[in-house]
Amino acid sequence: MKDNALYLEVDEDITSAIDKLQKLSAESVQIVVPKRSTMLQSVINLKLLKKAAADSGKKLVLVTNDKVATSLAGRVGLAVAPSLGAEAVMATAPEPMAAAMEDVIEASDPEPEAPAAVVAPGGQETPTEATATPKKPLFARRKLDDKPSPSAAAPSPAMTGSSAAAAEAADSAKPSGPKVPNFNRMQRRLLWVGLAVALVVGYVVAMYFMTSAKVTLYAVASKVAIDMNFSADPNLHQTDSDKGVLAGQTVTYTKDISVPFTPTGQKDVGTKAGGTMTVKNEYDSNPHTLSAGTRFAAPDGKLFRTNSDVTVPGATATIQHGQVTLQAGSASVAVTADQNGDSYNEAAARYTIVAYSGDMQAKIYGQGAQMSGGTSKTVTVVTQADVDKAKSDAMAKDKDGSQKALDGKVPSGYVALSGSQQQSVVSATASPAVDQEATNASLVLKLSYTELSAKKSEYTDLVEAKEQKQVGDKNQIYDNGIGAATITATPADSTGRQNFHFTTDAYSGAKLDKTAIASSLKGKRYGDASDIAAKNPGVQRVEISIWPGWITTLPSRSGQITIVISVADNKGN
Repeated sequence: MKDNALYLEVDEDITSAIDKLQKLSAESVQIVVPKRSTMLQSVINLKLLKKAAADSGKKLVLVTNDKVATSLAGRVGLAVAPSLGAEAVMATAPEPMAAAMEDVIEASDPEPEAPAAVVAPGGQETPTEATATPKKPLFARRKLDDKPSPSAAAPSPAMTGSSAAAAEAADSAKPSGPKVPNFNRMQRRLLWVGLAVALVVGYVVAMYFMTSAKVTLYAVASKVAIDMNFSADPNLHQTDSDKGVLAGQTVTYTKDISVPFTPTGQKDVGTKAGGTMTVKNEYDSNPHTLSAGTRFAAPDGKLFRTNSDVTVPGATATIQHGQVTLQAGSASVAVTADQNGDSYNEAAARYTIVAYSGDMQAKIYGQGAQMSGGTSKTVTVVTQADVDKAKSDAMAKDKDGSQKALDGKVPSGYVALSGSQQQSVVSATASPAVDQEATNASLVLKLSYTELSAKKSEYTDLVEAKEQKQVGDKNQIYDNGIGAATITATPADSTGRQNFHFTTDAYSGAKLDKTAIASSLKGKRYGDASDIAAKNPGVQRVEISIWPGWITTLPSRSGQITIVISVADNKGN
């Protein structure tokens, strides 16, 4: 029989151990487990190993010096060797009371018989505790490190002397190995302690760095009317405060819109009548040439024009019976009506040449044949006026909505300059096109919106600098009035530069040093800070808000205190 050793890891579980055991081809297997492993401290694990070895047809030997493992191995019938290759022996299993210490009683284990009844004096049998309580389990399930309950440890008064002795022997045979520390519980406790410390430290740090306060000083102010001019130039890279010129930045927004419109134009799409005109010359013997486009008038005044040049020969004279007779010269030419319409389908008639004088019209004239092909038809078409109106209406309707989108293109830290907005048409396409027949049409517009913007800080500084000159050095601007200002702009010049006229009402009062005030309030309690702030010149009342809300002391760093100066309700007249 070939021996083979199976080495298990410290954290090896029973499932992995069984899997390794079944994969070994040896008939005899010695299982070696590290000292810190607790796998062999459970009778369940030993039973499972024994069963797996039996199912695989292997002989199993445990290599261990642990007393608890050796005792448990004897209970399940496993051989134990003190070292690898040493002789294996079968440990002696504890007697009856040891069975009560098992974790699990398998179905295949034989059920112990009930203890016999004790014969009382007089020959009458007295049932023991087991027989007196039918169906009560004879074996209790508990862990190895559990202490037996008093009822299980103390023998019943009905027990015989031999039964009590057996119970004492079972107690003496109880395994007494060293307790294994519960490292998982220790780690959890350490984790909770560390978490508590981290929370305390985090709270202290947060209170120091994240606490903030806002102090609003409501000061008495005087109203000052501001009227000033400034410019903005997109070609300027740096603001020139002395000259009042801001370095502007052009913001552009383009969009495509499609608007429907109704065509209103009328167009005659009928056809022109035409025919043949025979031109006769009875006026003289000279030929007469008529150029293309010569007009002939019908009896009802409708005009026809020759399609090509034509030369009419002169008349010839003949004498018969002593009388002179003129033979008219004639030539034929195609003609077309001047206008469309079926009313030009004239019957054969005599036509006069409009360009000739009255006496010549009588002698040189046209004999028209039946005219035909004229039709009358008028349709609605798109006109340029229709397109222009649709474009104007669409631009006016879209302007307000696109202004918000244009303002959204202003870079962060910049402010749009009111009055600088411009709207233009990049392209306009009508469908159908101008002069085409349609009862419904649409116009596709590509619109471009532009406006000037400037850095908000530079814009504010420029306005406040001009206001400060107006209020004087002894006063301070509390409210610059930018939000309520009226701004008008002149059209941009060829370089894109625009001039602006700025009017508003500003409010000024005594000078208040925000930095010094914040420094004087740091670390002060709410009430003390309010009293200190109220003592500044011109301050009528004070409002203080602290974050978080449950804090009653202002931050100990002045940088975390924001001073806001607002105009008191009684503004200057």
